Amino acid sequence: MLSANVKIITELKNFIAILSGNRDALIKFCISDSDFTRRRKLSFDKLVLLVTSLCKKTLSIELEKFFEEMDCSLTCSVSAFSQQRRKLEPVFFLFWNMVLYGSYYLYYGCKVRRWKGYRVIAADGSSVSLVNNPSLLSHFGGQSNQQSNFVLAKTFYHYDVLNELILLPQIKPYRYGELNMAYDAIDYRRRHAVHL
Repeated sequence: MLSANVKIITELKNFIAILSGNRDALIKFCISDSDFTRRRKLSFDKLVLLVTSLCKKTLSIELEKFFEEMDCSLTCSVSAFSQQRRKLEPVFFLFWNMVLYGSYYLYYGCKVRRWKGYRVIAADGSSVSLVNNPSLLSHFGGQSNQQSNFVLAKTFYHYDVLNELILLPQIKPYRYGELNMAYDAIDYRRRHAVHL
């Protein structure tokens, strides 16, 4: 199991390395063609590692800790992090997750848990609160009362219950129905030959 985990981590790192070394591939995950072209303290690969490190404290403390662990005497400000984060298209994490679960199924092979030979995939949606700002409210919508607006989004996941993997996560405007999201996921799987 340890060797499978090491191979999975290697695949995730290789995906980042390929993007870092191939400008044409990286552009597909950037907001603008000029993003991640200059040398910065928070390069593409460092940004991804920081975002996925699941911050538990304030962002300024996490940034200091991150650069300290990277043995880097320099750090960056919260504003610099926010500016770099805005350059990365959220779809990057969808593809990186596909690398994760594809590697899991490949390297665990016959050890992948199944029920009567089948993987058990559950699907469920939920509503999540977002930061209340005009652009998010305009895109996602939400609820309002006499005092204020609440920005909400709808999320939907396919989840491999026995292997505890999230497959094909989605986030859509609040009024978009879960049934539509389920159909979207099925269509996506057909178009992109994604096998769950």
